[in-house]
Amino acid sequence: MGSIKRQGIGSGLFMYIGLIVGFANNLLFPRIIGEEVLGFTIWVSEMAEFLALLAGFGGNISIIRFFPYFKDREKGHNGYLGFLFVVRTAGLVLTFILILLFKELIINIYDRPGSREYIQQYYPMLLVALVLLIYSDLLENYLSGLLRPRIPTFFRDVVARLAGLTLIGLYFFHQISLEVFIIGYVSRLLVSVLGMLAFSYHIGELHRRMDWSIFRKPIFKEIVGYNFYSIFATLGSKITTKIDILMIPALLNLGAAGIYGVFSFFASVIIIPHNSMAKITSPILSDAWKDRDFDKIQELYRRTALDNFAVGVLIFVGIVINLDHIVTIIGPQFEVGKYVAVFLGLGQLAHTANGYNGIILNYSPQYRYDLAFKIATAVLNIFTNLLFIRLYGIVGAAMATALTIFTINCFTQWFVYHHFRMHPFSINMLGVIGAGLFCLLIDHLIPSIQVHFLLDLLLRSALVSILYAALIVGLRIVPDIADFTKELWQRYVLRK
Repeated sequence: MGSIKRQGIGSGLFMYIGLIVGFANNLLFPRIIGEEVLGFTIWVSEMAEFLALLAGFGGNISIIRFFPYFKDREKGHNGYLGFLFVVRTAGLVLTFILILLFKELIINIYDRPGSREYIQQYYPMLLVALVLLIYSDLLENYLSGLLRPRIPTFFRDVVARLAGLTLIGLYFFHQISLEVFIIGYVSRLLVSVLGMLAFSYHIGELHRRMDWSIFRKPIFKEIVGYNFYSIFATLGSKITTKIDILMIPALLNLGAAGIYGVFSFFASVIIIPHNSMAKITSPILSDAWKDRDFDKIQELYRRTALDNFAVGVLIFVGIVINLDHIVTIIGPQFEVGKYVAVFLGLGQLAHTANGYNGIILNYSPQYRYDLAFKIATAVLNIFTNLLFIRLYGIVGAAMATALTIFTINCFTQWFVYHHFRMHPFSINMLGVIGAGLFCLLIDHLIPSIQVHFLLDLLLRSALVSILYAALIVGLRIVPDIADFTKELWQRYVLRK
């Protein structure tokens, strides 16, 4: 667990720095630019993620899964990076053709007041976003396979978000037009791609040689077969968690999508520790499956689930107690979206509590079963979104997505336990839930500070965080966090 802690903490540090910048973006963007433009930029980003499944042939998971079979620094990893670039570029060309062919169909789907205008005018930006996303994902997963997740996290979560914040500032001070802002904001991942390319070159891992013999080796057939299933499984996963933000502009408008996107971002913060740890845990799980080391898989499964769930509960509590303050900052028109964060947050908590069940299943010989689960839950999510959005608006979308996240985790968790006798749950998770509920109760009893809402926000958040940390560490509810806190105390406090 030592390397996991070091890499996870380093990657997590950059993620949380990026989180601060992301908070600033999400608070300033709707106030300065407006919810309709925000809704459009979110739509472009999410649509690009769906199309990236076709352009990348569903290959993000396979980059790490098959990297151990090519890994050999002396031989330039047998041309693996060059192979990935060639395949992804070919996929981009094919996807570009589809995007242009179906342009009118896509625009007509979003033929709603406040939606069609932006999508029609800036449709080419979808191509730009797709190119940047494809190569950004490729380099990020390649460096994660090399156990170097911190630098990709820095460029994607910190530098790219700082670029976005800079653009908001330039627009606010009338230095750029709205058109330039939209083009720049959609293109901000360019700094991430260039940064990761430079870093890969710096560490001597930018191997441009392409070993064409890969296409004749038996492993190529296995990669093709895995990616074929991965396309549909990942598509199902995206539909499970992201179809809401694409359906809202079609059923409502981009303004509603912008409001939904703001509170969706706050809920997504809960999953940051989970995603941060996944970048270093995924290649280790891949190696463990290759070696059939089930004890190692089980240990990682349980310990990371408890650690991530504990941090996720703290973030969820922090979001819930400050929802009114968030609305005060971004504007009263966002009041309707408060419960979006609550429902999506509960869904994300369910996901973190179940640990890396999806990764374990995808790296196992039974990875094909994941496709059936994803298809079933994707259909459920589309149906429930159609129903709930019409009934409850954007809150209904959050309810539908949370329900689907919970359902897919139930299916996957049952399968992993049935076949491999593994699960991430422990009695300590009940202790984490108890600590979270206790903090919510204490918050309810704390009177509001009337001097200024920001003072109330800071003091309330600090008090609840200290109380939660005291319970988690003092009672050793989460041993890894307790031990890490003790280590820091001994190294930086007692040493003085």
